[in-house]
Amino acid sequence: MNHTSSHLFRFRITHGSMGFGEKYIQELLGKCGTLDVADCVATVDELIRLGQSEPGKQVVQGGSHGGFLAAHLIGQHPDVFSAAVLRNPVISAGELCASDINDWAFREFGLPIASPNLYAASPIAHVDRVKAPVLLLLGEDDLRVPPTQGRGYYHVLKGRGRVVEMLVFPKETHPIDGVEAARVSFEAGRDWFRAFTQAN
Repeated sequence: MNHTSSHLFRFRITHGSMGFGEKYIQELLGKCGTLDVADCVATVDELIRLGQSEPGKQVVQGGSHGGFLAAHLIGQHPDVFSAAVLRNPVISAGELCASDINDWAFREFGLPIASPNLYAASPIAHVDRVKAPVLLLLGEDDLRVPPTQGRGYYHVLKGRGRVVEMLVFPKETHPIDGVEAARVSFEAGRDWFRAFTQAN
């Protein structure tokens, strides 16, 4: 937990992370987008219960699978988060065939290849409920999560009249870790959260 500029940052170890061992990781298989979402919402509820936060004053940020989780959170719990920053997020698991890990979705969701349930297990299934302003950060040369995932989400949100912006970083891959790109993406996320939390 870190305090910066009167903001509280809470990092949650969810099912699927390595913090509590292999059993904790294995429990998530077949439950992505449900069990991990419940973990995060329980953390928000606990912070509110402890008086460390207030309802509707949370922001969420994540990259890759964390972006997938953040997109699920703003779709499944639209009144909880004030803003979101998603870096190279997985939005529609069934469309990851261009990835360099094209079996990821099937393993993570515990589904047979070509399962129709991939759509339902993806954040795109909840896009109509998204209220939080979304900033997308995309590496133009990402081979892990093709930029089409984020671009598609941008257009779907924009088409529904949501507040959404997208920054695409040329020659950046999945981590967006070039010195200038890392600085710009960090500052853009910080400014995005400030813009949508100052008025609250």
